[in-house]
Amino acid sequence: MSLFTKDIQEHLTPAPLDRAARITHPGMAHFAGSGPELKTCRECKFWGSGQPDYRSKNGKWRGLIKPDRCKKYQALTGAIGADIPDDASACRHFEQAEKPPARFDK
Repeated sequence: MSLFTKDIQEHLTPAPLDRAARITHPGMAHFAGSGPELKTCRECKFWGSGQPDYRSKNGKWRGLIKPDRCKKYQALTGAIGADIPDDASACRHFEQAEKPPARFDK
């Protein structure tokens, strides 16, 4: 990257969707954060394939639930999307699950 390009980039104002695009995970049905405030994919009825897979507090996921797929993404695109972390901000297709899985393995 040239010095000139770096100087220009320091003065650019990010577009409104830049933040949403950065926090959105591949496989999400819409932009992260476009759903209800303070809700996560874990709480949505479209996240996960059934029984959550908890991880050790000392392991890779540090007690979080293993990432899982979004069923709404699959319904909209016809493709199986990538796994989404349980703590991803909810998208606009969020629908509250009857019994969302507990956040930490106890």
